[in-house]
Amino acid sequence: MKDILKKIGPGLLFASSSIGTSHLVLSTRAGAHHGLVYLWIIILCLILKYPFFEFAPRYVSATGHSLLRGYKKQGTWAVFMFMLIIGISMFAVVGAVGAVSAGILSTMLNFNISMPILLGGLLTLTAGLLALGGYKALDIFIKWLSALLFITVCIAFFAVLFKGPVEPVAGFVAPPILQGAGLALLISLLGWMPTGMEASAMHSFWVLEKEKVSGLKANLRESLFDFKLGYWMTVILGLMFALIGSFTVFGSGNLLEGSSTDISNQLLQIFVTNVGAWSYPIIVIAAFGTIYGTLITAWDAFARGFIRSIRALKFSTIERNEEQEQFLSKYYPITMIIIGIGGFLLFILSQSNMIKMLEGATIFSFVAGPVIAYLNLKSIQGEDIPEDHKPPQWMVVLSWIGIVLMLAFAAYYIFTLITHGSVGH
Repeated sequence: MKDILKKIGPGLLFASSSIGTSHLVLSTRAGAHHGLVYLWIIILCLILKYPFFEFAPRYVSATGHSLLRGYKKQGTWAVFMFMLIIGISMFAVVGAVGAVSAGILSTMLNFNISMPILLGGLLTLTAGLLALGGYKALDIFIKWLSALLFITVCIAFFAVLFKGPVEPVAGFVAPPILQGAGLALLISLLGWMPTGMEASAMHSFWVLEKEKVSGLKANLRESLFDFKLGYWMTVILGLMFALIGSFTVFGSGNLLEGSSTDISNQLLQIFVTNVGAWSYPIIVIAAFGTIYGTLITAWDAFARGFIRSIRALKFSTIERNEEQEQFLSKYYPITMIIIGIGGFLLFILSQSNMIKMLEGATIFSFVAGPVIAYLNLKSIQGEDIPEDHKPPQWMVVLSWIGIVLMLAFAAYYIFTLITHGSVGH
């Protein structure tokens, strides 16, 4: 067990990158608007997506390479598809999630600083941590942040549970889930619960970085233990946030609307009103930890994903040799800084549309999800994968069920857009 604990890290990074917009904003909002029915939707989503994320540690353990190698074996088009998905998302995610982090930090510390300056400072500090500390600093930071986050969310959750649900107002009727704003919320949640499907490849990058930094190679059992620890954390917190939203808002006639920062501030005020002033520091720390953890891990993952995609296109084969490792080390910080600058400029130029851009990225992630899911399944079933590393048959069957259902929902959403125009938020 002691050796396993030394190898824990990539799973918590995966959890931290997942427990952000999808949990604090989307899960809480889903529970607030539609009640406990979303608990079952979240559980079903997490079950159907599980195999595709588990294929990442399986593939790394079997081949010593990231899932991008599996993608390239299926064709250069697969690498381009992965680059397109993260390319569409990375500036909007860093800009929007960074702005939400800065907004919560301003509320938490009562800063009277303009948002561009506060966001610029936060992004600069985060870039410094990633560039100077690398994976090792990120690994240590996220372990402490994950522990703090889990403790604070649990305290908030049990406080809400003890208080009980709010009394519904007379004549309250929940809005429809499959129409208008309800459908947009559902698709966004399905796209990013626990996170976008492209995060499976990003998890495989972190597994390799962990091996490089620690000098320890985890076997399949240890890799799966680390991954499942992170995945269970996303499951538990996703359900907690949905229940928090349901117990504090659902039935009251209020809606969590506006930008992610607005929603976070509304949630803080609701906690103070329903639970008591003592809960304010607990929930504000939980909110900041949730969003900032996503910012730093997603930023790192986007940079690693983009530069590894370029590496996959530049070299005829992906190898762990000195030339390719130096290529990654040289261009990772440059890529990371470009993403940070791009996210900041996008915020400055499009502050009023940032949340719409982020929602667009989540919806695109949902529509592209079946493609990444299929690539992951084909990669783990490749001829170079030993039989003892391939998934059991029940997981393969579950994967195909997940792919079919994701395609069906994506088709339904696109059909709704075509026949009814833009779906409101």
